[in-house]
Amino acid sequence: MGYEDREYMRPGQGMRPPGHFDGAPVAKALFISNIAIFILGIVLMPSDSPVFAQTPLEKWGAFSIEKGFFDFQIWRILTFQFLHADGGHILGNMLGIFFFAPHVERWMGSRPFAFYYFMCGIAGVLFFALLYFLPGVMDQYLPSTPMVGASAGIFGILAAFYKIAPNAKVLLFFIIPMSMRVFAIGYFVIQVLTVVFNGDNAGGSAGHLGGALFGLSLIKYQPLRSWLIRISQMGQGGENPRVKKAKIVRERSLSPIEQSKEVDRILEKISAHGIQSLTDKERATLDKARRK
Repeated sequence: MGYEDREYMRPGQGMRPPGHFDGAPVAKALFISNIAIFILGIVLMPSDSPVFAQTPLEKWGAFSIEKGFFDFQIWRILTFQFLHADGGHILGNMLGIFFFAPHVERWMGSRPFAFYYFMCGIAGVLFFALLYFLPGVMDQYLPSTPMVGASAGIFGILAAFYKIAPNAKVLLFFIIPMSMRVFAIGYFVIQVLTVVFNGDNAGGSAGHLGGALFGLSLIKYQPLRSWLIRISQMGQGGENPRVKKAKIVRERSLSPIEQSKEVDRILEKISAHGIQSLTDKERATLDKARRK
């Protein structure tokens, strides 16, 4: 039995439908701020500017190896994540935030999610820079080539969603149904091939890979998970209750999807060995699931 089949995991009874920002203030803020900044960039653009000219915000905030590293304008590793090249660019990224970010934030907790998102974005530009300095990999790019977009952070979100819900159903182009596992692996392979064969937007694909790989590493490895929680708690007087519940922070606190897997395991144990075989902790988990 999958988690979608359980009454307590259906929309409105513990697992919210995709795209709802309830309980996900950071995802909502990212969604609104990216759109607002894109519109502001258009408004600030001089009327006599060439069609493909940089907006004033891009001149100040876009990342490039020349500006970000050689000129030591470090703020660009953050500001580039709020800038987008055109309408199609921001549309694709905001769809990613809209459909996937709220689930990941509710799973992690808001503060860890915020740090996770921005660090995946930073990992994206660092991975691009690493490949740039490797001979023969990114030769088509100049040090002054600007990079903009939330894609690296969003690929980190996709990596996290893949980890917590690999069997969730998604619609490619809103038409083709597939599992999140197939969707994520397919996207990953496309990005790898784009980088390897120096395809169109190979630099952007390098950023996507950097965000996804770093995100998976943060989720998979305990030392990195512990590091994430420590930095997300900096400046707090005590432990954030939302953070305390996040699986990414503490192994014993399970996400809703992992809770369903634990319940499945307990039910199988009852079937095989009887209810008397359950530990107190397993009984408590089962009782909690029944109450939802």
